[in-house]
Amino acid sequence: MAKKQAAKLADTLDSVRPYLERALTDDDFRRDLKDALQAARELYGPISKQNGVAESARMLATDKKAQEQLRRAIDDLSSAKDTLRGKKKGHKGRNMVLLAGVIAGALYNPWTGAQTREKLLDLIAGDDDLQPLETFDAPATDFGAKAESTVGATADAASDAASTAKKKKADD
Repeated sequence: MAKKQAAKLADTLDSVRPYLERALTDDDFRRDLKDALQAARELYGPISKQNGVAESARMLATDKKAQEQLRRAIDDLSSAKDTLRGKKKGHKGRNMVLLAGVIAGALYNPWTGAQTREKLLDLIAGDDDLQPLETFDAPATDFGAKAESTVGATADAASDAASTAKKKKADD
């Protein structure tokens, strides 16, 4: 039993160690934490002088200075938390996939896709008389059928993603 607890404690220490080391060595984290504690102390003084919880709550609800001190304390604690966690990952990949999906949806929309593609081709090629795009021979394809199959596949993927997200949220 003692060996299991020691192993569990060692695992916990291994997972906490990077955060602890960063907290001990990071000046930004200490400064943010110190500022948050200072703001909390400034707020605690006037609140502790009130008679009861109701008076303290009334003061927080009506006093602008107390609200600003509380907001500052929360902001400083949030900043300290972000500093302790380290750099945040960006969402470049997700944003690029989202942008590509929006562009594909606009170009292959069954109702306005044809007009959008024509407008885009006119913008790119221009309205010059030197060599209009209508003279080029393009293979005949059925864009409507392709658009419907693309929309159907996208709807299926979206419903699968939504059900997966619901399952994950339910598990959490």
